Amino acid sequence: MKKISFNHKGKKISLNCRECGFFSLGLMFRSKWTMSCVFEFEEITNFKISSIFVFFPFVAIWLDSDGKVMEIKKIEPFTLLTFPKKSYRTLVEVPINEGNSEIVRSLVGD
Repeated sequence: MKKISFNHKGKKISLNCRECGFFSLGLMFRSKWTMSCVFEFEEITNFKISSIFVFFPFVAIWLDSDGKVMEIKKIEPFTLLTFPKKSYRTLVEVPINEGNSEIVRSLVGD
């Protein structure tokens, strides 16, 4: 488990995340009650993400090398590919569930 923190709209957000590697499935095949996932890449990347076999919506947060938020997007289940607008270093996936409702609301609204 790894704690990830970043600022968004003047508020510090901290999440406990499961560390995932390049070949990890992230949220795929898990329940919406799973913990958030973090993918940290050694180099800046522009990998696309997929929510095929993710059975619930989640919030994707792309961070740069300094941990600054570059983009936040709500991802619906079974989306083939999602393209971030810019290259990034870290990707955080936050399941949308009651336990994460306050964080999700502050990131993407209701």
